[in-house]
Amino acid sequence: MMVTQLLLAYLSTPRHEGLEVDKLMVEKDAKALFKAGEKKLGTDENTFIHIFSGRSRAQLVAVDSAYHNFYGNSLKKAVKKETSGNFEFALLTILQCAHNPGKYFAKVLHNAMKGFGTNDTTLIRIVVTRAEIDMQYIKAEYQKKYGKTLNDAVHSETSGHYRAFLLSLLGPSH
Repeated sequence: MMVTQLLLAYLSTPRHEGLEVDKLMVEKDAKALFKAGEKKLGTDENTFIHIFSGRSRAQLVAVDSAYHNFYGNSLKKAVKKETSGNFEFALLTILQCAHNPGKYFAKVLHNAMKGFGTNDTTLIRIVVTRAEIDMQYIKAEYQKKYGKTLNDAVHSETSGHYRAFLLSLLGPSH
């Protein structure tokens, strides 16, 4: 239930995605998250939903930093301590994407292609939706983390027109 509310709020809430950060709001949000989680018995999930769905990536990263400065641990640890299941997973995903979307998507792509078989749905979804947004960063993070290019990984896991299509969206290997 809470994960549905979070996802609906995340999709429907307009966010300014610039690099500007409102420092007063950052402090207010960090304190509100502490008060809604670690400071109280139980968790006020609505506060987490409101802040995680309504803040830009830069703002959320600044909230994480302020939270650490005020309370000595990361917002990631607080989320893990105060939430569970799909709600926890969704909050952590939003936080990871705020910090470094390229690293997050590189990991998801790697997981989609590792082991026996390939999760084609995940592979297609990420390559198609990120191709013109931040694929160069995803490719750089993939190379750094896994020691091979994303293009090589896709080439070894796919074939035929499907391979050609994905490789054309990935662009040249650098």
